[in-house]
This record gives sequence, C-alpha cells and structure tokens, in this order.
Amino acid sequence: MLKRQSSDSISAFFTQLRNGILARRKTICVPQTNLNWSLASLLLRENFIEGAFKISPKLEFFVVVLGERGAESKILNITRLSRPSKRVYIKSKKIPRILDGMGLVVLSTSEGLMTGQEARNKSLGGELLCEIW
Repeated sequence: MLKRQSSDSISAFFTQLRNGILARRKTICVPQTNLNWSLASLLLRENFIEGAFKISPKLEFFVVVLGERGAESKILNITRLSRPSKRVYIKSKKIPRILDGMGLVVLSTSEGLMTGQEARNKSLGGELLCEIW
C-alpha cells in the first residue's frame, strides 16, 4: 500500500488525511515527497494537525499525527482546487478568503507553499492548491 505511487501526490495525501479523520485514527502514513512534506509542515504550523515526523530518510513515507483518538478533528473540509488536468493560477489581489478568515487557502508560489494570507501580505500569486476549514 505504501509503495504505490500516485500521479497526483497531493490528492493522495488529502484522501489519506480525510480517511484517517473519518476512521478516527491518531496517525497516518503518507508517501514522502517534498510537496507532501511542505504541505504537512504548513498544516502543522497552522495547527490543523498535531505533528509530522520523518522516521528515517531511507523510508518512503512519513507519519502525520492527526490528534488524540476520539477527539474532534480540526479539519472539517479539505478541497483540492487545482488538479493536474486543470491548473488554477491566481494573482495576489484575487486570493479568496475562506469563511471570513476561519479557513485557509494554500498556494504554491515562487517562494514555496504558503497560506493565502501570507501570499497576500507578500503580494505573491501562484497556483491555488486547496482550501481547508
């Protein structure tokens, strides 16, 4: 299961995240790519997950800690906006606000992955990856 490569690692990460939350798991194992690790670090920084750990550089996965077993998840919805078949690019002035700032938008910019608020403050546009609330 862990060795199967997906052509869209972000969607695979989101699917594993959703399934782990619905199954009320404490941790999930995610395929280790630079993009997945950056996304997990951003979710950790924004307090949507409890932790993300690389067990070994040789392993092809890392562990994401969702929270205590049985506790309510901090992620209610996660939606992929830009897909491999249809990329969505946006300018800094057009970055949407999700639920009046309660949720967040994740963008891939020239300076790496960042939230919509960070990109707006730096006047950076980029690829609109997902929205989370």
